[in-house]
Formats: sequence, C-alpha cells, structure tokens
Amino acid sequence: MTREKFYLILLYILITGSLFSQVPVYKDFPVHEIEKQNFLRNSPYINSFYQSDTNINITYYKLDLNITYQPDYLTGIVSIQFATRVNSLKQVFFDLSNNMTIDSIIIQNTVQSFSHVMDKIHITLPSQLNNGSSEIIKIFYKGIPIPTGFGSFIFGSHDNGTSPAIWTLSEPFGASDWFPCKNSPADKADSSDVIVTCSNTLTAVSNGNLILETDNGNGTKTYGWHNSYTIAVYVISLAIADYAQYNSFFRYSLNDSMPIFNYIYPENLDGLKSQLDKTDNMLEFFSDVYGLYPFINEKYGHAEFGRIAGMEHQTISSMGIFNDNIMAHELAHQWFGDKITCRTWENIWLNEGFATYGEALYNEYIYGQTGYDEFIKYRMADAKRAVGSVYVQDVNSVAQIFSGDRSYAKGCVVLHMLRGVVGDQNFFDILKTYSADTNVAYKTAVTEDFKRVAESVSGMDLNYFFNEWIYGENYPRYIVDWTTEEINSAQYNATFNILQQQNTSPLFFTMPVQILISFQNKDTIVTVLNNSQYQSFTFTFGSKPLSFKIDPDNLILKEVRGENIIPVTFSLGQNYPNPFNPSTTIVYQLGRPSNVNFVIYDITGRKILTLLTDQIQREGVYKYEFNFANLSSGVYFYYFTATDTQNNNSYFEETKKMILIK
Repeated sequence: MTREKFYLILLYILITGSLFSQVPVYKDFPVHEIEKQNFLRNSPYINSFYQSDTNINITYYKLDLNITYQPDYLTGIVSIQFATRVNSLKQVFFDLSNNMTIDSIIIQNTVQSFSHVMDKIHITLPSQLNNGSSEIIKIFYKGIPIPTGFGSFIFGSHDNGTSPAIWTLSEPFGASDWFPCKNSPADKADSSDVIVTCSNTLTAVSNGNLILETDNGNGTKTYGWHNSYTIAVYVISLAIADYAQYNSFFRYSLNDSMPIFNYIYPENLDGLKSQLDKTDNMLEFFSDVYGLYPFINEKYGHAEFGRIAGMEHQTISSMGIFNDNIMAHELAHQWFGDKITCRTWENIWLNEGFATYGEALYNEYIYGQTGYDEFIKYRMADAKRAVGSVYVQDVNSVAQIFSGDRSYAKGCVVLHMLRGVVGDQNFFDILKTYSADTNVAYKTAVTEDFKRVAESVSGMDLNYFFNEWIYGENYPRYIVDWTTEEINSAQYNATFNILQQQNTSPLFFTMPVQILISFQNKDTIVTVLNNSQYQSFTFTFGSKPLSFKIDPDNLILKEVRGENIIPVTFSLGQNYPNPFNPSTTIVYQLGRPSNVNFVIYDITGRKILTLLTDQIQREGVYKYEFNFANLSSGVYFYYFTATDTQNNNSYFEETKKMILIK
C-alpha cells in the first residue's frame, strides 16, 4: 500500500467514524489527536526515552543541511554552542541516532575524538572547561534518517505521489533522529539557524525569518532561516516541497503588522484559501486573550505536510489538515508549548491541555456560550476515560505522554474547572499573567509555576485543586438527596446531602459546588464548599423549593446520582429505630409501578450490600425489616431508586443515613 493510499483510508475512517458523528455540525472535531493515537498504537517506537547531558546549557544551534530526494539522503554540519554548568568539564555528550554516520567532530579547528554508541555521541574536549565557559562543537554527519514517534523525518510525496514532500515532526524524542542535539525540552537554545540546500524546484521552510535564498546554479537552491527567540529542540522543524505560497498580514496596531506565510501543496491551495484567511482573526483573538503573539518580530504561518495532524513548530505550524479547531490548537501552542515549554514531559498538560482549551475559547468566541459548552461536554466525556493522573507517570512511553483522554481532554477540563473556581476575570488575568511571567516566558515551566501564578492573581489557596486534579486520579461521583421542612407559611428549610463514593487518590474531592434550586416562579443558585466525603447543607427560603440540580453549569468533571426527584407520591422514610441493633425497618412509597433498587453504602462510599435489585413493584406503601447482624458498628447510607416502568425518564432517588450500634 502506498503512503498516500494509507492516508486517504485513514482520513475516510476519521471522517466516517462514530466518534466524529457525535460532534455538532458547527464544530470541527480535533481529528489530529485521533490520528496521533492511531499512529501510536501501530508504531514500534513506543519507548524512546532520552537522558540528556545536564552538565551543559545549549545556547545556539546551526543546522547546515544538504538534502536530496530519490536518492533520499541527508548530509549535514551541525554547530552547537553551549555553556558549561560545572567546573572541570572534560567530556560532553549529545544525542544522535546510530542510523546516522558521523564523519568528524571539530572543536577550535581541531578534530576531536568521540564515540557514537547507543544513540549518544561522547566527545572529549580539547581542554577542561569551568562553570560558565562557552564552546562551539561542529559535527559532520550523514545518512538516511529512520523516523520514530510521529514521524521524526520523512521522505514522502504529495499529489498522488508525483511530487516530493520532505518533513519533520520531532516531538517528543525525534529530533536526534535527524540532527545532533541535546534532546530535552528543559534546555531551550537562545537562537537557531536552519540552512537547507535542496533541488531548485523545491522550497525549504523552517522557523523564524528567511534571511537567505540563493540559486546555486547547479540545480540546487539554498534557504537560510534564522530564529532569534529561545526555542525547544523538538520544535526546530523542516518542510520541503514545491509549495505554492499564500501570504497575508496580522495588523496588530495601527502602524505595525507581521507577515503570515502559508506554504501549501499547489493542488490544495484554492480549496484552502478561505480557511487560511481565518488565521489573522485567530491571531487577533489569542493576542487579546493571552497577550501579543510571542514571535511578533518574525512570522506565523503554516507548512503543509504529510501527517493527518498538526504540529506547533515555532512560527510555522506543520499542518496535514485544516479546520478551525486544529488551527486554533496549534496557534495556541505558540504561547503554551513554544513560548512557555513544559520543562519535563510529565508536565505535558501545560502544552496540550492549554492548547486544547484554546480550542474551547475559540469555539466560545465564534459560537458563543453554546459552542463553548458543547466543546467542554465532549472533552469531559473523553476525560472520564482518562487513566491515571494528568501528571504523566510513565514518560518512557510516547503513548502515555500524549494520551488524548488525559493530557489533552482532562488537561483542558482542568482549566475549565479552574475558571469556575476563580471566576472569569481572575481566570483570564491568570492566563495573561502566566504568559508574561518572566520566570517562565521564553523559558520552561512545571505545574507549580502555573499554580503560583494562579494563586497570586486570584488570591486563593489552590493547593487542594492542583493536588486532586493534576496529581490525583479520576473524578468525583456524587450521591445527592434533599429534604424540605415547612417552618411556617412563609419559611421553608431545604437540606441537601452530598455523599462522594470513595476514590483512590484523593479519597474524595474538594470543590465549590453550585446547587440550583427551583421555586414556583424563580430559580436561585447557592454555592457550597464540599470538602468532606459526606456533608449536609441547610438553607432557609421564603417559598417552597420544588426541585434542585447539582452543578447546573457543568463546572465540575463528575457523575451525579439522586437529582430530579419526582412526585411527592414517591417517598423514602427514615429507618426506625435509628440508631439500631441489629434490625431496623424502612418504609417507602411508590406513586406508580416501578423498577426498584436498594443498596447499602458504608461511610467511605463503598457499596457493601444490595437489598433489592431490579424488582418490579406496583404503586403503594412498602415496609421492610432488615437484619444487619453481619455488619460492624458504624454509619451507613441506604440508597433507593425507583424508575417508572412506563417512563424511563421519570425516576425517584434518595439517600438516607442510618447508624448501627452493637
């Protein structure tokens, strides 16, 4: 099967699959992430974790590459400037796949000895270097890169295989497949150059500004791209094809503008122009939300490539598909991923969760509250499938780092929930302040950096929030009920009971929880801080409450049982006696024929006993005496449900507390 046929089949599956069909027609699904997951499942390169040389700090990369197509080959000279971080440094090492052959290594115009074993280049320095000293190493190498991960270096084609297309996608560990480097997101170079010589029928595109374009008179051209900003090694990129160029401008003030360069396969350009024209509006929107586009002195744009995905290469996102969501996602990455890079892959949510939430914000901007709510609803459905903490535990696995349910969806939902906790004004101030924070801007960050900014701006202690949502697992499962008591003709007490089923870590979630109470002619919302596994909250109102709903605005990733209690002819009585030993009686009333379930939970929320399962009972009053001689003393909860057999949407649920004392 040709590469092009594979991509066409994959695109057909993505478009016609059941997951895509769930998405509203006004909103594009981020199929780039589905494609990543499909690719990972079929990739033999799942465990590719690198340990880098922590004795040095990279300050500059210069890639001088000569690339031919059919025969496919790369010949390169990579200059790496670094500063030492220790005294008496005698040896350094860099990362380069053993598939590539090193011809020589030069330091200070002298050929140096080296070894190239297990994808590492160990180099003996001509003299010892002390802390803060600087050195430049030139590495001469060649070969045919063998791609790993998402396709670190690909000799491909487009237009039904008739035209060459060469491209890179190095995240997370693929940079060293095609050039010598320190392969760690923690060490960003201060600047970089990518100089490429290729066929004069092709255009080579990379990061930053084009400073050199020379026809060599021998059938080749040389392109030079200079990046003047700090840059993570995995977003140094290369895309080569017979591109058609489509340009526009981002006018960010009355007198200033920045170019938008789009490099598109010629056969696709006409069909993409209207979509590409949205880029300047996206730049304006995100600049308003996050602060001015971070690489304003260079460019932004897109380079089409052969993966049905998107990749946030600094100043020039590589794109294999164009829709609103993927374009917004990769553009948001320019702030969160490129300007501020996760220091370790454990903190990848600072990249992917933020970029996915950027999609949510763009949906809100274009489609209003409905667009935002729908986007979050689908991400919440994904997030509920997440296994483990948002903080990645196994960074040896590319699939674990880029878990769509966890790093993307749940990371996005964490930001949505934070917005609910701190309020809109604080939340958007947090985003701008974090983006501009000199401790992380054009540098790297970990979760604690974002937490520090969030707490500083909001004035809130958010330790509980980050501990449970970033380092904890799963989400709260609430069992709720309520009772009302008429005090007099003008006052009613409403008591709300919230029980959380026991979780692993944390045992239960602390969150502010909104409760919507409906009356005859109005609704009101009260907010409670649910910070224990079982809590009761009592409020006094001037009219009789008729119904209630927990978290009406969907601000919490959760499951809820016990809402929407139906007619008063359904009731569950308090057990008697209470406390009891060992027997007690429970009475309930059914207003219509119902399917009845009766379950006992302990104080931790663990289900310990099922009394009735799917029993069909007619309307009427039922009295049961239960013997709990086999249970130990303690507090228990009995949870009762009755589903109308004629209308499955009509049901009654209630939970009550009982105490066994032996």
